[in-house]
Amino acid sequence: MKKVIVLLFMVLSLVGCNLSNTPSNEVEKYLDSFNNLTDEVLIDIDNKVSTEELSSENKEIYKKVLLRQYENMKYEIKDESIEKDSAIVKVNLTVFNYYRVNDISNTYMNEHVDEFNNINGIFDNDKYNTYRLDNLLKTNDTTTYEVTFNLKKDTNGNWILSNPSREVLEKLNGFYIN
Repeated sequence: MKKVIVLLFMVLSLVGCNLSNTPSNEVEKYLDSFNNLTDEVLIDIDNKVSTEELSSENKEIYKKVLLRQYENMKYEIKDESIEKDSAIVKVNLTVFNYYRVNDISNTYMNEHVDEFNNINGIFDNDKYNTYRLDNLLKTNDTTTYEVTFNLKKDTNGNWILSNPSREVLEKLNGFYIN
């Protein structure tokens, strides 16, 4: 009887592991890593922020903008299709609409250039960036994108998420042009 129970437990464990290895689960793990601000995501944020031509203060604001985006991102798996060793998972992704905020900030800057000049009357890009980043940090305006993730099965039968396209990354960050 003990052998039967042990065997049954082993079979259930294997089935349980296999059931959690679905394309949708892999996409959920990926998106949850943003919501949970994993170490890998934090490193990516630091790398992205470090490449921006911003003052130190504005880099800190930009980091807060990205952290806020990822913590508040919501998603819903809409569809999963599997064909042999390839899969596509479609997700509705709701994020802050940073593209719109950037656009509004840029329009405002073009109509009020003098507000962003330094004391010598010369345009101060840092002043504009502070204005723009503060607006990004304050917005509650969201948008929903449909995002498609591609996955492949490896030789061990595990689903591996392909590197997201630039478009997908822009949508995750909220900077995609609608």
